[in-house]
Amino acid sequence: MILEKGTALFGRKNIDFFVKRSKKRKTVSIFVDPIEGVFLRAPIKPSLGLLSKLVRSKAVWILDKQHRINEILKGLAKREFVTGETFLYLGRQLRLKIIKSKSKQKINVIGSRFIANLNGHFGKANRGNLARDMLIDWYKKHAREILVKRIEIYSRKLKISAPKIMLASQAKRWGSCSSNGQIRFNWHIVMAPMALIDYVVAHELCHLKYISHSESFWKLLGNIMPDYEIRRERLRREGPNYIF
Repeated sequence: MILEKGTALFGRKNIDFFVKRSKKRKTVSIFVDPIEGVFLRAPIKPSLGLLSKLVRSKAVWILDKQHRINEILKGLAKREFVTGETFLYLGRQLRLKIIKSKSKQKINVIGSRFIANLNGHFGKANRGNLARDMLIDWYKKHAREILVKRIEIYSRKLKISAPKIMLASQAKRWGSCSSNGQIRFNWHIVMAPMALIDYVVAHELCHLKYISHSESFWKLLGNIMPDYEIRRERLRREGPNYIF
């Protein structure tokens, strides 16, 4: 798969987009993704200029889609981290319950609940901030544990050594692989179902063999995960749900 970058001018606004070309593709499709932005799936032949005109012709729809995504993300950012709010973990909704306790401050998952034990006297705002920090630490801890296990599985499939990883809060990426083989994962991915976590893991591990999104890269990914396209599209659709 060939990756290109283009820009379409609509009024005074530039709409940046990526093009993913494939020999198997016969039509052009436009997608707006909260992580990857605007991208097109296209055949080999259409020129970048022609695709730019297509993006311009769909600019109203694209800008409306981007606005809707931004509104969703704003809504997610308004969480107060109080009893009753729900958070995702491995695709499951867990309801937060904050309990004042004299015991050690900790978070546990019991049934379908996040139980946060907080000690001390806190106002509502401080209590919410503390619960937020505790939740993030909990997510990061479990993200590392899960990712390490899934990396071991897919490293064996690829016949490579399991790499060390770093966790980050990458605004527009679920994962990344540098030219020197450093892999980073967005810890938010642990909110997604295991099938989507596996897609991100397999995707980044394949970059250890092919750094670019070449045909060889996608072929390798397809060999170890035949349904990767279905998982990728699902992650694009559901991605905004896995951010807070």
